[in-house]
Amino acid sequence: MFLLCFSNLKKNPKSFIYYIRLIPYFILFLFKIIDNSKIKYEIAHIFKNIPIEFGDSIGEEFANTVVPSLYYNDAIKEINKLKEEGYKLIMVTASFEIYAKFIGKNLGFDRVMGTELWIFRDKYTGFMYGKNCYNEAKRHRLFTEGIFKKDISQNIVYSDSISDLPFFAFASKKVCVNPDKKLREYAISNKEKNFSIVEWK
Repeated sequence: MFLLCFSNLKKNPKSFIYYIRLIPYFILFLFKIIDNSKIKYEIAHIFKNIPIEFGDSIGEEFANTVVPSLYYNDAIKEINKLKEEGYKLIMVTASFEIYAKFIGKNLGFDRVMGTELWIFRDKYTGFMYGKNCYNEAKRHRLFTEGIFKKDISQNIVYSDSISDLPFFAFASKKVCVNPDKKLREYAISNKEKNFSIVEWK
């Protein structure tokens, strides 16, 4: 999220004014006074009045130049393995779709769902469209768009966060990748529910 802010400022210096108003929100977020959804709502303002094409160029450049250095080699191998086995790969993320869609494309995902930005008259308004795609909202997106199979026996979910527990409920195989402390503890206590832990590098 913060890397995106720096990348956007470099490509769109006119958005500097929106960064100034973000400072107090960043401080509140760091001290856990406001949550992920609130800071995400405020960060959306850096895209205000940006034409769709320019916004896409920011997202694509970020996905192509900054994000690849963050990939796990084990993740790339797993993605390739699943594609060879015929799985449909869906990325559901709290990240803004403005760049997540390009990350998904680069990695070979069939569909990407992220936090959407509101567009009006071919420009980003600086506001989120709908909710932050986080926690229960991820499951809601899948259901409203009719993507998740009702038969969960073939579904696999990968996540690193306890916030995705509602998401895990719709998969027979639940893979916790480099999980946070709460998810690790939950997975260890619920191995009978097909939770597993992997450490990717």
